Amino acid sequence: MQIQLIRSATLIVQMADTRLLIDPWLAGKGKGRSYSGRVQSPLVGLSLPVADILEGVDAVLVSHLHSDHFDEVAQRVIPRGMPILCHGRDADAIRAMGFEQVLEVGEGIDFGQVHVRTTDGQHGPPEVLGDMGEVSGFLLSALDEPLLYWAGDTILCPPVEAVLERERPAVVVVHGCGAQWDGKGPLVMDGDMVLETARMATGATVVVTHLDAVDHATVSRADIRRLTAAGARSADRLLIPEDGEILKF
Repeated sequence: MQIQLIRSATLIVQMADTRLLIDPWLAGKGKGRSYSGRVQSPLVGLSLPVADILEGVDAVLVSHLHSDHFDEVAQRVIPRGMPILCHGRDADAIRAMGFEQVLEVGEGIDFGQVHVRTTDGQHGPPEVLGDMGEVSGFLLSALDEPLLYWAGDTILCPPVEAVLERERPAVVVVHGCGAQWDGKGPLVMDGDMVLETARMATGATVVVTHLDAVDHATVSRADIRRLTAAGARSADRLLIPEDGEILKF
């Protein structure tokens, strides 16, 4: 298995015979929206041209419909016939965008040799959930491949803890920018939650993404690296990839 970080939460996962594009946010630098009212996101450009990102992709996996996870550019440039895997609650909205193969993941579906299951999450503290809505993560597995848990836009919460304890994934991808909404948050994991996730995910490699790209973030790559340099337990199992970097497992 290999994981390439494109930018923010956007990944390309190659597992078995399948190439998945995850949460495509394809707008150019400063061509999206502002989430804090200070500056337009994304704060950085894409690490690859859009055509290269889409090359060879077998399906797109979408965790939820926020604009930094499935934006208007992605909706426009991804072919209408591309399979879109999603949580059932988002399926009708994605079909309304014109996509012809919308596959509801639910308790599990097979795509090629990859089995995909949804997991639950919590997009921030209770006071922001009315604005944030529901989100999901996914478990991806295939024969002779490590079990991948992509937690999605969630804080560390009981549903995430349950997946870590029950499934014992080999690789865990978390969103670690500690974003806030109207001064409330975090909406996704902050540094302390990332470290606690690594402690709980016994033996797993934890990959920290969704960094240095949105204007409402409170945690950067540099912040996570400072925490790991301070000798935090389990820090040796944390990976903080740069945009465009490929991790192989």
